[in-house]
Amino acid sequence: MFSFFIFIHVIAGFTALIFLWMPLFFRKGGAWHRITGWIFTYSMFTISATSVYLSLYRIGFDENQTTAQFSFSIFLIFIAILSFSTATYGLRVLRFKKHAGKHRQAFDWFIPFLLFTSATAVSVYGFILGDSLLSWFPLIGIFLSISYMLYWWRSPKLKKGWVIEHLTGMLSCGISTVTAFVVFGAPRFFGLNESTILLWFAPTIVLVPLIIYFSVKYKKKSMKMV
Repeated sequence: MFSFFIFIHVIAGFTALIFLWMPLFFRKGGAWHRITGWIFTYSMFTISATSVYLSLYRIGFDENQTTAQFSFSIFLIFIAILSFSTATYGLRVLRFKKHAGKHRQAFDWFIPFLLFTSATAVSVYGFILGDSLLSWFPLIGIFLSISYMLYWWRSPKLKKGWVIEHLTGMLSCGISTVTAFVVFGAPRFFGLNESTILLWFAPTIVLVPLIIYFSVKYKKKSMKMV
């Protein structure tokens, strides 16, 4: 079962890596945009589920694991929560396009709360261990979780603000799959040192400006429509 889940995890990872970019090139709301978007989303859900299973399996059955291996399993569980939370947020803002502030759906508050709690716990654990990756990388989750809760609490300032939130959620979710490839795939293909912490932050450094670019672009469009 462990090998089977690894196989599914790898297949879902490559699928997500490919389909992450496709919706950007199709007309928003069109058939191909939705199809490629759903393939990416379900791939990310599969990655999240298999990551949690594989990490818990290692924690529960590997009696000889080191502290570094245990902390890495904990970190992968956080990455799974990050992926699930961002993808779910990207979907939920579409479902509640007419959101007008003080959103009352408990599920949409639970998801960012789970992300915030897990990110904080992993970050604190990282500082205790003196591990830079565990200490600083979860701050991304803290920032995103707070921004999600603020969106559900406040009334949208833009008529189609949900477009920006959807884009932010999905591209933030993409950070997880690109990070996984850069850290686990690139070292094997190009002979890089996978322990280099810059590898973990490189996708964030690249994708965050992309998120900002599209957010500003659609914000200008929304303001013209008002």
